[in-house]
Amino acid sequence: MRNTKLGIPVLVAVIVICLVSVCCIVAGLYFFGDTLLGLSPQVNGPSEVIVPADTSNLPEWTVMIYGDADDEILEGDIWFDVNEMELVGSNSQMNIVVQLDRGVGGFNGDGDWSDTRRFLITQDNDLNAINSPVVEYVGEADMGNPQTLVDFATWAIRNYPAKKYALIMSDHGAGWAMGFSDLSSGNTLSLPEITNSVAQIQQSMGGQKFEVLGFDACLMGMVEVFGSLYPYANYMIASQEVEPATGWAYAGWLQRLAQNPSASGRELSQYIVSTYIVEDTLLTLSRSSTEIAEFEADTTLSAIDSARMPDVINAMNQFIATLAAVDQQWVAQGRQYTRSYYSVFDERLPSPFIDLVNFAEIMATTNDPAIVQANEQLRTAISSAIVAEKHGTSMAGSYGISFHFPISDIYVFTEYNENSPLRYSIDAARFLEQSSWDEFLAFHYTGQAFVPQSGQAFEPNRANPIVAPGASEFSIAPVQLSDTAIVGDETLTLSTTVTGDVAYIYFILYFYNPDANAYWVGDTFYYFAENTTTVGGVNMPDYGPSPIQVSYEWTPSLWVLKDGVHEEFALFQPDEYLSESGISTYSLYGQYTPLNGSPVNAKLLFDPDGNLLQVYALPDPDGDGVATAVAVTPQIGDQFEDYVKSYYFDENNETYYDYSLGGVVFTYGEQGFWFESRYLVDGDYAVGFYAVDFDNNIKESYEFFNYQFGR
Repeated sequence: MRNTKLGIPVLVAVIVICLVSVCCIVAGLYFFGDTLLGLSPQVNGPSEVIVPADTSNLPEWTVMIYGDADDEILEGDIWFDVNEMELVGSNSQMNIVVQLDRGVGGFNGDGDWSDTRRFLITQDNDLNAINSPVVEYVGEADMGNPQTLVDFATWAIRNYPAKKYALIMSDHGAGWAMGFSDLSSGNTLSLPEITNSVAQIQQSMGGQKFEVLGFDACLMGMVEVFGSLYPYANYMIASQEVEPATGWAYAGWLQRLAQNPSASGRELSQYIVSTYIVEDTLLTLSRSSTEIAEFEADTTLSAIDSARMPDVINAMNQFIATLAAVDQQWVAQGRQYTRSYYSVFDERLPSPFIDLVNFAEIMATTNDPAIVQANEQLRTAISSAIVAEKHGTSMAGSYGISFHFPISDIYVFTEYNENSPLRYSIDAARFLEQSSWDEFLAFHYTGQAFVPQSGQAFEPNRANPIVAPGASEFSIAPVQLSDTAIVGDETLTLSTTVTGDVAYIYFILYFYNPDANAYWVGDTFYYFAENTTTVGGVNMPDYGPSPIQVSYEWTPSLWVLKDGVHEEFALFQPDEYLSESGISTYSLYGQYTPLNGSPVNAKLLFDPDGNLLQVYALPDPDGDGVATAVAVTPQIGDQFEDYVKSYYFDENNETYYDYSLGGVVFTYGEQGFWFESRYLVDGDYAVGFYAVDFDNNIKESYEFFNYQFGR
């Protein structure tokens, strides 16, 4: 290990030091006060039955949309969704009722009103204003208060009774870990609050269930969500991954429902899934078919038959029991390589939200007969529960239901920290009362006996120390360079030996700035193994047995971000190892400022050729460190400024870390944003590798060289 010369900190500092507030939860794990936000307050529903006893003369459907647009990022998009609904409008067999809460400081069109209003949606073709009648002015409603949800749905059912009811909730989502935030109040709805509210409403319906319960929000397609809410709806719809800000294709699926108002909840669910992205009005009006396909590539959406959820949970429990009998290091390795989705905890840590079927099929590659059989039973149960599912070309390994499997740091945060704003055993309690997954996590991370308990969520004994099965005793030898001085386009060969079990190996480059006495993190990317293992379309490296001989011939280059006017070196960090089509994607972090909007932490996602694929805003509306990501549709005039990672040296030659904006503002124009390769700047560099084990522990090794463009 080389830690001499100017003593660049080990790469743990690069990966594990906070990205300021770019969804940085781990740095502030222990500073959130003493209120558990997962605990649900009392919600008051109506004491009487609110649905008519005789429904024979009622319309077929009332579709209720809870539009939480009190948000700087999504306000304009949710407002536009209402305009999409107006392209169809209500009719004699279908009521479309919306509660829309707008905010201050986001979208300023259509009168820039910021209160909460209830609409009966009527037909018109004007996409520049909501022309439907306001049937009630609510004032400034707190959409992050569960009582507001109960009040809206109760009001809608009383005033617009029908044979079948659909409730759609639209805003940011974060799976079991909260969502649906109100910028004005700072409140969010936890999963227990949503569950209790929906239960109260459904109870007032005299036993009738919602025909469809949908989440037009990110990351809600989890077994913890479906497992909490299935008693109250016949069908549920949600996305495993982040959704684009454009949301669902309302005109597309409402038009199908208008044409076939007698459609069942199953059919309506299929309409919603099939039209998602490809028939979105905003996209079809402003984007080419190629661009729409690029939007769709990173998306998922699935619809669940609620009656099948008990079978899914039972099959999952049988599968969990088989996992308790195998080497837990293998289980941790399977977790690492499973199709994962955006992390609301910290972009620098492996996401705990992973696909349930893909994980099971990876586990089944052990050929253990019990696991193989349990995997098949789980796949069958989930396949029977899925009534519609779609995922983009970049989302191979997505089967419709994800679940929470954290690394040890996140497990400690959600289960061992009394002051955490999130507690898995509380926020996902309705599901965990039926599942043995919480008992398994305690067994996996503490070694305490795996004893499934029914009827209650399980909390681990916090006196037991954490033992992470994915952690490995591994090392990386000093890096050897073919030369310490290179010129122009001469190549440089790096080599080292990695010993032990590692998940990934990366290349890393630092540039030394003598004027600032600092090292800038210039580049990092995957070191690709010669062999690849693929399960369910998800690729993982096969480095072979330890020790791993690592050698890489590098052509000295860095990358610049461009907008057609400006050009600046920037750090593009690797995302997925290899997609099903064999490419890796790269992210650039910074602050994104929508036209007429406020700056928000964000990342730009690029393909290896430098083409912009997506813009993800990473807002943290209530300041608790949990970023509820959303894919933003870039517009001409939007601006971006990237973050720069640097290590500075004080007068005692001690290092300190800086993560700040680079100072160059890029503007999205006709050409968009893209990146290109450039020669290095003349000067001194450090170059090497770092390796990561299956619990995100990191070790690195580097060596120094000098670069000159010309002699």
